[in-house]
Amino acid sequence: MDRAGRAHVLGFVVVLSLALLLHYGLLPALGRRVGIRETPAYFLAVALVPVALWLIPAFSRALARGAFQAHRKLFGKGGVYVRLPGSEPIRVRDTLLMSIGPFAIDVLVMAEIVFLQATDARQLTAALVAGFVAFPILVLAGLVTSLLPGAWLLDALELRLINPARGEIVRPAEWFERTLGPVGAVAILAGFVTLLHTSVFSYESALLLLGIWAVRLFPAVFGAVCVYRLVVEPQVLPSLAAWCARQRIETRTALPSVLTDWAAANPENPPRSPS
Repeated sequence: MDRAGRAHVLGFVVVLSLALLLHYGLLPALGRRVGIRETPAYFLAVALVPVALWLIPAFSRALARGAFQAHRKLFGKGGVYVRLPGSEPIRVRDTLLMSIGPFAIDVLVMAEIVFLQATDARQLTAALVAGFVAFPILVLAGLVTSLLPGAWLLDALELRLINPARGEIVRPAEWFERTLGPVGAVAILAGFVTLLHTSVFSYESALLLLGIWAVRLFPAVFGAVCVYRLVVEPQVLPSLAAWCARQRIETRTALPSVLTDWAAANPENPPRSPS
């Protein structure tokens, strides 16, 4: 196991140990039901379901290609895609930040479905506080979060969209990160708190409940993302790089030269300075 692998294993052990300490130590002291039998179901649904899909190379590659095609249709007109040759090292802090997005989606999907199924506020309160969430709901949340590597792989491929007419260079992954990245995930979690506030919860109680679900779900999500970073991403990136070559996406070491080359070939329509 290399250094990155050891760091991720250590990070997962720390996160899991802290979660178990809070779940089985602090929560009973606060008078909260800990749900010993339900906890393994969370790991099976929000961790094993996405990992089982990600470990299918064709599935992960299809997610990346689908995300690229969506971005090209929406934003790629008049531009050209290129790749940078370098790649960032796999770091635990980056994996932690990546894990916030799927965790937020899991929590929101679970809360929305339980909210729609609840016949009254007391039923919603019992389900969320006590941990009575049906396993199919957790599986659905896991299936939704299994789609996220489409955006992650675009970022790992170091793709750039260059629009010479506007003098613009952007990262395609940035479009997804606005919703699925840490900032977007915080907004999703704020939606969870607002959803609970519309029922019988005060904001303080809703924040406490969010913390409880973070203890229950985040270790499983973080473990799944660790597997993606250490196993899935290195496995599918080489084939995706070959796919980029077949799509005539060049690898450029100096992005400004692309604008210069385009200006030389189109002297009647020079690049405009970014506004």
